[in-house]
Amino acid sequence: MKKLYSFVLVNIFISSIIAIRYFWVPGASFSWDGGLFSLFAVLGHFFSIYLLLFILCIPLICIKRVLSNSCLAIIFSLLQIVLYIDTIVFQQYRFHINESVLSMVFSGQVVDFSTITYVLVFILILVSFGIEYLIIYLLDKKFNQRNVRSKTLVISTLFLLSCFFISHLVHMVAFYYGYSSIMIVKEYIPLYRPFTSKKIMGFFDKSGQHKTFLEKDNLHATIHYPKNELLVNPSNKTTPNIMFIVLDSWRFDTFSQQISPNTYNFVQQNNGIIFNNHYSTGNATRTGIFGLFYGIPSTYWDAFLRNRIPSLFITTLQKENYNIGIFTSAKVTAPEFDRTAFLTIKNLRISSRDGKASSRDKQLTEDWLNWYKTRDQSKPSFSFLFYDAPHAYDFPNNFDIKFQPVGELNYMTLSNDTDPEPIFNRYKQSVYYDDFLLQKVYDELKQSGSLDNTLIIITGDHSQEMNDNKLGFWGHNGNYTDAQTKVPFIIVGAKDLQHMSDNINKFTSHEDVVPTIMRHYLHVENDISDYSTGYDLFSPILDRDWLLMSNYSSYAVRTKDNIYFVNRLGISHYYDSHNNQVDETPNYKTIQMAMDNMRYFFQTKK
Repeated sequence: MKKLYSFVLVNIFISSIIAIRYFWVPGASFSWDGGLFSLFAVLGHFFSIYLLLFILCIPLICIKRVLSNSCLAIIFSLLQIVLYIDTIVFQQYRFHINESVLSMVFSGQVVDFSTITYVLVFILILVSFGIEYLIIYLLDKKFNQRNVRSKTLVISTLFLLSCFFISHLVHMVAFYYGYSSIMIVKEYIPLYRPFTSKKIMGFFDKSGQHKTFLEKDNLHATIHYPKNELLVNPSNKTTPNIMFIVLDSWRFDTFSQQISPNTYNFVQQNNGIIFNNHYSTGNATRTGIFGLFYGIPSTYWDAFLRNRIPSLFITTLQKENYNIGIFTSAKVTAPEFDRTAFLTIKNLRISSRDGKASSRDKQLTEDWLNWYKTRDQSKPSFSFLFYDAPHAYDFPNNFDIKFQPVGELNYMTLSNDTDPEPIFNRYKQSVYYDDFLLQKVYDELKQSGSLDNTLIIITGDHSQEMNDNKLGFWGHNGNYTDAQTKVPFIIVGAKDLQHMSDNINKFTSHEDVVPTIMRHYLHVENDISDYSTGYDLFSPILDRDWLLMSNYSSYAVRTKDNIYFVNRLGISHYYDSHNNQVDETPNYKTIQMAMDNMRYFFQTKK
């Protein structure tokens, strides 16, 4: 047993040495504290992984020594080889090996291996096996001697155990305070999931000082965003008011004269452009809003949060001296938009007062009205109104019920056999209520005379499934079908929008909002590729046949007919558009293009 444990400890240190390659990628920069934390994190992380492997390998010590040693050498040499190859993948893509990467590589559609590559891999396997077998052979000789002391094993174990606990505790504190030089280490280490707990930290931080960031400058970012410094409005052209109206969990089929009549009529009366095939960048709030404000895939969320990188759209508005009003029903701290998109906004309104979603939505509307009426009218304004009632299926008790029968929502009793009509009616009623509140917004825009000079984006952060696909999915964050990702998307005002008409039936995405506004309304002269992977909606979209979406732990490449889904473990599945598994081979060239977008802002500009 001691021999096996010693063998495991040696391999921990070998893996830790190989892992140094993760931190040598171009653009990586670490302060002394980040570097020290990396040491503890790597050692503690591999200790936890190899401890599990030690337990699994215990039965091997019961077989013949030569066979046991050979099996252990094979297992551990393969692990070290996989780790080394993963460092190569990470240097190329800035993410780690998963089944999707392997499928793409071995499909024959993207990569062709030369003979020399196979020879080198074979040599690597032989050398690695030889080293591992030599290590276990030497340990055999050592432990065949009598009176072998365990002092070294005890000291090594205590040291590695300390590394494990110290790294997790330090990360918990760093995450709470948004300390990027510690947080960014997570993205470099494979399978690393350090501990976080707002509840524990909140117990020690009664005053909520986690909103005060310890770092003032973002010196340790590994993200190259933008690729080049933005040239913003050099001719000092006039800029319009801009407004985002977003309903949480808004289904594409509930933008209608029956369910949202005020918005529908407002759009019709003001020649709004309605997009019929628009998708969010995810099936969850953080990913949908991220794509809307950054114009890039929401797979970057974790890296941007760890690096505390604000939205270029917001910082450009600030440079152009906009009044900025952020009005959200739910808290902007969960997800952490206060530490991403809205990081640079001082005195940020965190949320409406506590209460039901419908009452918070009412307060949101009243707060915006008060702000808008008293704003500095010598400057353009940006408004973000983020409603929550559809997400909560909520409306006031005294609000007239239009859609009947209305059922109660209880996620504990939902199943594939649940009748969706009563629940869907409750959802429709919540959309109907928010639409009722929005009439006050539309009236204010008209009465103030600012409507003609206001660009309005009306959409949802993601959609909300009512078991549409008959697979037992309810709500969101479960799959990437239309029922959870297709949202209403309407643009009203501020410019002749008819140039967009060519795109109303094309694949469009939340990624397209920022580049369209930055180019045509904020007069940013850079090429769009400097700051976005989206499309300009004023130009005909001719070559888009896939979209990249994600949520908290997975991502998907969506085409018209299929969904290529990769879960948090890196295991991929291929579905039709209704989330039924299909026995077909994906187009890996499309997957490659999606992965290129996922790594695009990790690469330095060549």
